[in-house]
Amino acid sequence: MQHNVSQRLKEYLLLIRLPNVFTTPSNILTGYFAAVTVAEADSVHLFALMVSSGLLYIAGIVLNDYFDIEIDKRERPSRPLPSGNISKGHALAIALIALLIANTIALVLSPISLAVSLALTLAIIAYNYRLKHGLSGPFAMGATRFLNVIFGASPVLLYINNHSYAILGAAAASLFLYIMAITILSKKEAGNERPNSTMALLMVFGVISAVAALGLFLQLQWAFILNLSIFAAVMIVTFKQHLMKESPSVQKAVRNMVISIIILDSVFVTGTAGLPYGLATMLLIAPAVVLAKKLYVT
Repeated sequence: MQHNVSQRLKEYLLLIRLPNVFTTPSNILTGYFAAVTVAEADSVHLFALMVSSGLLYIAGIVLNDYFDIEIDKRERPSRPLPSGNISKGHALAIALIALLIANTIALVLSPISLAVSLALTLAIIAYNYRLKHGLSGPFAMGATRFLNVIFGASPVLLYINNHSYAILGAAAASLFLYIMAITILSKKEAGNERPNSTMALLMVFGVISAVAALGLFLQLQWAFILNLSIFAAVMIVTFKQHLMKESPSVQKAVRNMVISIIILDSVFVTGTAGLPYGLATMLLIAPAVVLAKKLYVT
């Protein structure tokens, strides 16, 4: 009996890609501290934004499997939905309830938070229902993370100065391009692995160069360079097989890149809130990495 309950729970944790959920609070921290100083931070608002963001992500990942069930029956038959371990009805209910709760939280926070949350909801649905299999897929996926960063600043979005807007825009745009790179790499087709890997590689290191330049131009706290160096080192390790012209494991590279969203976010949190907050943000990697050993990410 206990084994059956544990197995059932694992199926739901696989469905929602639990390790990936830890990449959403770091997006919120990035957006929030681009707009709010540490001294003015409201922990209740920040926690509410993180919960809402996590629920939006869970809804998106469940809808991804919901709409792809016929493909997964051929390519990933052991996963929760195609295997029948979780019904389509239960999956849809999870997604809809998560969207409802997330947007209700946003409504309580502020009208702007609700507007951004609704835009994010529409982007999630559009990506999963129609856009992900076309050329617009990487742009649509990047847009969801762009909006998630903006969501972090949404309670005060109308009241911040131009410098904060510039930092917020730089952070959101960096995540947009980085997520595009992950999506391009993850959508590689058999026999077409190298070109997609090359494009993803160039985009990632383009992001690193742009963040370094923007960080200096926007006068972020100098310690952001430390976190950016860590991010660059992880990306070099992730792409080392490609750089050495060996046959890379795309699935492993995608897994590393998804979890490394947290490191990229910590770069901006360090630059705005300070190194202690940036390092605290990076601690979100710990549960993500531990869980990724038990539960798949991609």
